[in-house]
Formats: sequence, C-alpha cells, structure tokens
Amino acid sequence: MIEKELLRQQTLHTIEVMLDERLLQKEDMLRFQSNVHDAYSPEYIRSEMEDWYRTLGIEHISRRKFSLRMPQFTREELKEAEQRNEIVLCVPQGISRKQLGCLFNIRNWTLESELVAATPEVEDFWFTAPRTTEPEMLDRTAVEIQRTYKKTGKLGMSLERYLVFVARMRHITGETPDTKTKTWITNGKYEGKALLVAGFDSASEFTAHGWMPNFHSPMVGGRYTWIPDHI
Repeated sequence: MIEKELLRQQTLHTIEVMLDERLLQKEDMLRFQSNVHDAYSPEYIRSEMEDWYRTLGIEHISRRKFSLRMPQFTREELKEAEQRNEIVLCVPQGISRKQLGCLFNIRNWTLESELVAATPEVEDFWFTAPRTTEPEMLDRTAVEIQRTYKKTGKLGMSLERYLVFVARMRHITGETPDTKTKTWITNGKYEGKALLVAGFDSASEFTAHGWMPNFHSPMVGGRYTWIPDHI
C-alpha cells in the first residue's frame, strides 16, 4: 500500500512538471476522464474551482503558482448543500480583498481603505452560502443576525467571502445579487465599531458603506456561510 501511494505521488509530480513545461496539455488528460462529471465529488469541486480562479488570472495577480486544497465536505454534505440551494465556494489562503477586486473587476473604496479591517483567510476557506439574489432576515440588525448565526452554527460574510460569492453567482447564474437589497458584512469591522453594508446599485456597480450594527432597514439582511461540524 505504501509503495502504491509513493508511485501515485511520483506520477502526479511528473504529470505536473510536464504540464508546467507544456509537454502535456490539459486537453491530453481528458481521455482519462469520464464523459459524465461527478458534481458531488470533492475532487471535481476542487478542480473546477481551481480552474476558474486560474482562468480569471489569479496567478498573474498573486505572482505565485496557484492551487487549492481539497474541500473538507463529504459527498453527502455536498448533496445536502445542493438540496438546500447552496453554492459551494472557496476563498484562497492569504488573498486580499484588493486582489479579489482586481480578479473580479470590482472597484470600491473599501478594497483599499485602512479603516476597513482586513480579514484574509489563513488557509483555503471552503464554505457554502445560499444561492439567492436577496439576503435573508431583512430588516434585522447586524447584532440580531450575528446572534442567530451563532445559535445555528453558521458564520457570517467577510468582505473577501462576499466578493467571491458575488463573482461566482455571476459566473454560474448570470445574475448579480443584491441589486435591490443589501447585505450586512458581519465578519469584519469598519472604523472599529461599525460594520459594512454591501451590494450593487442600479448600474450593477459595487457599493458599500458603514453602518452601526444596531441599525436596520427592510432592504438590508444577512447571508450566512456554512462549514461542516467536523472541520
């Protein structure tokens, strides 16, 4: 068993080198793939997300070779996420909100302001979020939303997670979320005490501004992120 795993790792390394040296093309590998993709395979999810980032130019922006670690979702958890109408996402380790803005062609003052606390991920952060164009819990304060998520074992959106969510929703559905409503960015701070409210204006331009967490509006809600209990 150990010898087989060693052979596997050596073979994968050889293939990776040949791809880097352009001795092999990705198209050459298709002959070994099934015509039917397994949408609930963690490896398929990882590969598809990795290719998406590479196509967008993440290696040019980050100036380093890019790869994603395997999502820690089981096949059953991926099926359950689909049944809950959730989208599977990943924020790459260490990438900044400014880099994500460049990657997704989104411009806004919050991506560079020192008043907005940086919340980069310390490792590749795989999560799911509702595949909806409007947030839940409209007309609730950020405090209420945070309290609800804590009770139900869910996490909030950081600005980095929200940017990935928006870009991926545009890619998959062709729609821009939060054009009529806005979303609390509950994982992060603005000027120490305030939080950001983010979304898009009528021209589909990204917009964000600071609110105190005890404010509420019928047009502002929350978006949760979910990770399995075993992570």
